[in-house]
Amino acid sequence: MTTAPFPDSAKNNPPPKLPLPESKDEELPKNIGKYKIEGVYARGGMSQLFVGFDPKTEEPIIIKVLLPKYLQNQEVSSRFLNEARIISLADHPNIVKLYDYGYWENGLFIAMEYVKGTPLRKLLSVQPFSLKKALDTILQIAYAICHLHTNGIIHGDLKPENILITDTGQVKVIDFGIAKVLTEQSKPPMASSPKLIGTPIYMSPEQHESMQNISFQSDIYSLGIISYELVIGKITHGRIILNLAPKGLQKILNKALQPKPEDRYQDIVDFITDLSSYIKSGDLYKDKQGSDYFFELYEELEGRQQDLVAPTPSWHFCDIGMCSTHHMNLNSLMCNFYSISDTKKLIFIAEIPEKGTAGILYSSMLLSSIKTSLREFRGNSSKELAERIFSIISSDFDFINYGMCLIILDSESKHFEFFHNDYGVLIFAKAKSESYQEFPKKFTSLISGKFFASKGSYEDGDALVFFGMFHASLKNKELQQMIIEKMPQRTLQSSQKHADLLFRKIQTNIDIQEEEHPLILLELQFRS
Repeated sequence: MTTAPFPDSAKNNPPPKLPLPESKDEELPKNIGKYKIEGVYARGGMSQLFVGFDPKTEEPIIIKVLLPKYLQNQEVSSRFLNEARIISLADHPNIVKLYDYGYWENGLFIAMEYVKGTPLRKLLSVQPFSLKKALDTILQIAYAICHLHTNGIIHGDLKPENILITDTGQVKVIDFGIAKVLTEQSKPPMASSPKLIGTPIYMSPEQHESMQNISFQSDIYSLGIISYELVIGKITHGRIILNLAPKGLQKILNKALQPKPEDRYQDIVDFITDLSSYIKSGDLYKDKQGSDYFFELYEELEGRQQDLVAPTPSWHFCDIGMCSTHHMNLNSLMCNFYSISDTKKLIFIAEIPEKGTAGILYSSMLLSSIKTSLREFRGNSSKELAERIFSIISSDFDFINYGMCLIILDSESKHFEFFHNDYGVLIFAKAKSESYQEFPKKFTSLISGKFFASKGSYEDGDALVFFGMFHASLKNKELQQMIIEKMPQRTLQSSQKHADLLFRKIQTNIDIQEEEHPLILLELQFRS
């Protein structure tokens, strides 16, 4: 199926009324335009988001489609087309990227950058930001708005839900559904259109009156409210009490939140200049409260949380791909790689369901115990090594709950062994046939109390996939079948790309609150 680009006339004229598709909303399309669809990402009031990938680049992508019931609504269809056109005018690291747009057999679509991020609203509902992190986030949003305004674009719907924060702290501004280009002449709304378009709490007074009144200063007003919520550390639902904000920021916020547009910052550059001056001044440190030092410590622990998952090594006999996510809260997911000898390697994966600082502390202690066990081990047997590790952990950490496994690989004998305490699922895929084995298996042997062992042999081209999550959903056979169904594609992709594909598929189909459970997936493709 080829993508039909929008005609030039679509830039200024409403699209033709499209026929309603015969397929049902619930059906998952195999393709949208040239993109392969993996699953549903999110559902909105007027549109649906799918996760897919470009077959040529194998890169993940988000595809937004207009719901069929709105295809004959000329105003809604026009806004949908307008969103694609406006995103295409922007090119900035803090703004979601547009890849493609057009018609498909069921209507209209927009293909956009896949962002591994969490909405700012959800993050603030879990944990306030430190003042330093809050200001950095505000500046990134302001830089995105500055780029839009430089290109004559008014976002019109800035709010925490439309701001994604990645694991590295990068801001991505999304959702340009009601954005407009200032140089264009605004058309009066149709009689059937709602009087209020946008999110009332974050809208400027003039936008409350009419969308025809919005200007660059309207975005600055919305940013002022978001900035206030960031520095006080919570969603305010429209209640602004400037005395609660840091003293050095009150003047900046007050100017951004003036009721009349002419009394606000006339240029976002001036807002950025004042905010940058505050950050560089000593006032920032004067405004820090006692709780702020706690939030900074929390953010340092978040960094330590990331360090618990080591980067994949370069082993000559296999190619390793890994995906993991901690989501929100402090979760204690661990993964490390060790060289026992030139031919024998060990992968250690564990998770402690205990959240917060205690979980991070226990994880660091557990990792230290593992490293000590490996340094002191002088034997050759993998089983002896596993028993030593498990016995130490069982005695030293009997006061906490944890899931743990070891994968030991021998490149000389081409054997692998899987030791675990019923944590994780390991799937072995043969290259020369479509046969698969799932571990744990019923005939696994018991070692060191509650730990089990199973083993197998591999050939070049075979693969192992491990998926770990401390949750009952992991035992769901549908989840394991989902991994198996995608295994044949591994021969066409690198281990990392295929691991990414599997991970996205699981994330878009798994029926749990992911922010409560960290996830990890490892794929090993054996080679000569």
